[in-house]
Amino acid sequence: MTGPAPVLRLSGITKRFGALVANDAVSLELGAGEVLALLGENGAGKSTLVSILFGHYVADAGAIEVFGQPLPPGQPKASLAAGIGMVHQHFTLADNLSVLDNVVLGTEPLWQPFSRRREARSKLGEVAARFGLPVDPDARVASLSVGERQRVEILKALYRGARILILDEPTAVLTPQESEALFDTLAQMVAQGLSIIFISHNMPHVWEVADRIHIQRLGGCAGVISPQSHDMGEGVAIMTGAKTLEQTQS
Repeated sequence: MTGPAPVLRLSGITKRFGALVANDAVSLELGAGEVLALLGENGAGKSTLVSILFGHYVADAGAIEVFGQPLPPGQPKASLAAGIGMVHQHFTLADNLSVLDNVVLGTEPLWQPFSRRREARSKLGEVAARFGLPVDPDARVASLSVGERQRVEILKALYRGARILILDEPTAVLTPQESEALFDTLAQMVAQGLSIIFISHNMPHVWEVADRIHIQRLGGCAGVISPQSHDMGEGVAIMTGAKTLEQTQS
């Protein structure tokens, strides 16, 4: 990358599970207001890399910097405090609780004074309005559609102050209309300086939303491409090993 310092830098991340090398000296950078897609076949090391970034795994080698500061390894709370949020493909919401309760869950007691709850409701409303994520704070999560539940997951991360958002296969469970609504939301986030890591197998969606595409293959980085300079066929060729990045440029 050129220009301003990246908001996120992974340098030489290596992770082994016995004889298996899940990540092999992987480096990547994410800029402010950028959507970086993470593309790769199953087993390419995408999930492991993100798990290291979010503190669920500790890398065997390498380092991570967030906004220029080193990120302590293996500490999910440190990742959250650094401004990293994650929306998993399989949601982690409590169906029997309201939207508001789900958003504040883990940040403060559910049974709190009315004034504190009013402040939380107000803050949630401000975040929802800022990013174009309308939601009924009193709705029970069990009554929501899949797209609405994903919206709550995104709001949870934003409510906690996320400035870097990791989305794991975010459109896999959505209808085409819900996917388009998500893309509108991502555009609003990027316009306000947030940065997105977009993990997906859906090639058209990757080419629609990404500024750059980091391609993982067999645990390593096979190349970083732009959707403007490489078409989906070239992306697939690099991802599967049919071609190298250099061959697509010749």
